[in-house]
Amino acid sequence: MTKKSINDSPSAKAWQRLKKNKSAMIGLGFILLNVFIALFAYFITPDTTTNADEQILQLETHPPGFSISILQIRRDKKIEQKNVLFHLWDKLIDGEVSMYESVPILNYRFESNYIIVQEYKGKNFPAAERKIELVDVLYAKSLTNAKVVYNAGQVSFLDIDNKAQTAPLESIIAKIKSSNIVHKTYWLGTDKFGRDILSRMILGTRVSLSVGLVSVIISFIIGVLLGSLAGYYGGWIDSVVMWFITVFWSIPTFLLALGLSLSLSPEFIKSTFGYDTGDSFKYILIFIAVGLTMWVDMARMVRSQFMSVREKEYVEAARSLGFSNYRTIVKHILPNILGPVIVVLAADFAAAILTESALSYLGLGVQPPKASWGQMLNEYKDFLNTNKAYLTIIPGIAIMLLVLAFNLIGNGLRDALDVRASVN
Repeated sequence: MTKKSINDSPSAKAWQRLKKNKSAMIGLGFILLNVFIALFAYFITPDTTTNADEQILQLETHPPGFSISILQIRRDKKIEQKNVLFHLWDKLIDGEVSMYESVPILNYRFESNYIIVQEYKGKNFPAAERKIELVDVLYAKSLTNAKVVYNAGQVSFLDIDNKAQTAPLESIIAKIKSSNIVHKTYWLGTDKFGRDILSRMILGTRVSLSVGLVSVIISFIIGVLLGSLAGYYGGWIDSVVMWFITVFWSIPTFLLALGLSLSLSPEFIKSTFGYDTGDSFKYILIFIAVGLTMWVDMARMVRSQFMSVREKEYVEAARSLGFSNYRTIVKHILPNILGPVIVVLAADFAAAILTESALSYLGLGVQPPKASWGQMLNEYKDFLNTNKAYLTIIPGIAIMLLVLAFNLIGNGLRDALDVRASVN
């Protein structure tokens, strides 16, 4: 195939038309940015703990741009160490367990075997002096297997792996300064638990896109299957499918998702059947509930497209050549109606994000401590008329922009895939 014939293909022409649509390309760029953020969320977030749930209560509801120094003190527990590959994979999927307790400090100094800090207690409380042994900061003294010995500027002890450690006091101090005292800026502020809002917003992107993606896949499978059967065969099959479509069409999408979420909730299943589905089932349930409410539009559109093309010459030719109905539907009709299907998928993706946000806003969606934009709206709706309105505005803007991006790309695809559009 020559380069000219490739450029003259319908898909190439559609792509050329789409590229000329600036608003659609802005929407596509924003979506791709969010996909990247969702995939590598834990490598981007300032707070890499699972669900970005590091709580520093002294930093409750501090404004965007707030900065402070943090002293990281080794926790009194041993964290399982994995090889680099498994560690990176676990971090990519679910973050990592923090080995340190974060203490906000205003200043610090070293005296003998101790670090003395002015611990920040909050906006309305005076700072308090705290004295911490140096080895406690680095290794958690309670985890050592022998008494720490300070002698002639040297520190000796057995660490948590039962290995003998001896180091000059100066090197311990230098390591604390370089590794355990960090300066953090909370670019979007902190929530009522002192968690980093930016980190939770980033993880909320993963929830919105994953719910949208799986919901669209579910609606695509059901909608295309039922719509193609009804549109191709007609008759009693069309009547049965249309009856189901009419029933589901009469139920508001949000109310149907709400009913499914309640009827299939882990609490209901446990009380009725005595089976504990676990917290993760609630997360999966949102995918199912939203997906099962969005197939109607897809089925109606596919049905109408099949009815308009089933008498076309290429379909008649396929039948006359003895091709099976399955091959005629899958190989000949479906590829020719993919344009409208893609447009509906983009619109359904936006609708799925809104539905998930609404369910989470009502407390029926993603449950704490997982981060969800709708859940954040619910938690901070009472702050809207205060000087902390950013707690509500930030997730609201994120939802608006992502839904707008999918609507822009949907409109762009509709125009680009219109075969009647002129080619410049």
